[in-house]
Amino acid sequence: MKFQVEKASLVQVLQRIQSATEKKTTMPILNNCLIKAAEDGAVEFSATDLELNLWTKIGAQVKTEGKTTASARKLLEIVREIPQDRISLEATAGSRLILKAGRSRFELSTIPAEDFPNINLYQDLPLTGCDTAVFRRALQKTLYSIPMEEETFTAPGLLWHPTEENDFRFVSSDGHRLAYYEVPAGAFPGLEMTREIIVPRKAVQEIHRLLEKETEASIGMDENSLVIRTPSTFLSTLLLDAEFPEYEMIIPAERPFGITVPSDVLYPALKRVAVVTDLTYRHVKFNISKNSLELESGNPELGNANDIIDIDYDGEDFSVAFNVKYVMDCISVMESPTIRFEWVDEFHGGIFLAPEDPGYLSLIMPMVV
Repeated sequence: MKFQVEKASLVQVLQRIQSATEKKTTMPILNNCLIKAAEDGAVEFSATDLELNLWTKIGAQVKTEGKTTASARKLLEIVREIPQDRISLEATAGSRLILKAGRSRFELSTIPAEDFPNINLYQDLPLTGCDTAVFRRALQKTLYSIPMEEETFTAPGLLWHPTEENDFRFVSSDGHRLAYYEVPAGAFPGLEMTREIIVPRKAVQEIHRLLEKETEASIGMDENSLVIRTPSTFLSTLLLDAEFPEYEMIIPAERPFGITVPSDVLYPALKRVAVVTDLTYRHVKFNISKNSLELESGNPELGNANDIIDIDYDGEDFSVAFNVKYVMDCISVMESPTIRFEWVDEFHGGIFLAPEDPGYLSLIMPMVV
């Protein structure tokens, strides 16, 4: 195998496949990416951790077809440091991948391509087009509250299910907060979804990255997998076999109290009072009184802070504390000039809404301080 390729294209494709390589594994082949050069000028790159699969291709000047595998991370590190615009790659019979550019030369150890796991490209799976902007927005607004894999009290993934109105809802929760975003069925025309699925966090992150760069994508699913295909990239992921909590039970149907605050006022104020918080003292108190919202934080080792915002409110005084990072996370993904905060009492979760983006809802459980 031997080919020449533009550095910019190679960097882009190597960046794209990094997340699918398995860093902590007893199988060294999973650290590698499969490189396959064809005489038609296409070079394919594949990576897998046996749950998430990525395949993509770029154009190149192929001199000899062939295939091999090499460390995806080291390849990217080397290519980034090369100053030249074009790079030559050649696989030798001695289990080496040679990279040349200008007067620089690198050799990487390889593992035979035959040892690389087979990636199912689901050629026979029916796919349907989707609105990539809406899909990306749904992931962006829910990704932040998907729990990390080591947090076992809830499924470490994104729930995606059809609603009674035949729309689609994306839901995430780490047990302390919840976010959902509802999109019309027209965003996924032709997608027949009769059950809920849970997409792993890692796959959600990678799909979101992919859709940031793509304006055209198709989607499909079977009993165990979700598949995304763009003109240059294929992604598939195993779905989680887990139960998602009955989340609708914790969202208060009746929320008798509420205030509306400009987002460009609330977020900077939260950022200011967050300066004196840390991992031990993470709370910010919402002290609500007539026409006033006071944000208050305190830390016995550092000091305290408060910020007052004028609001339109004539109800009873109310105070509740939240993790300040959680509030900032949910507000940061709202595409709305105002933020609506609604509540029942200090024991129920507070609801944060975007009036100009009605598909979005965030619930944050209160803290005891």
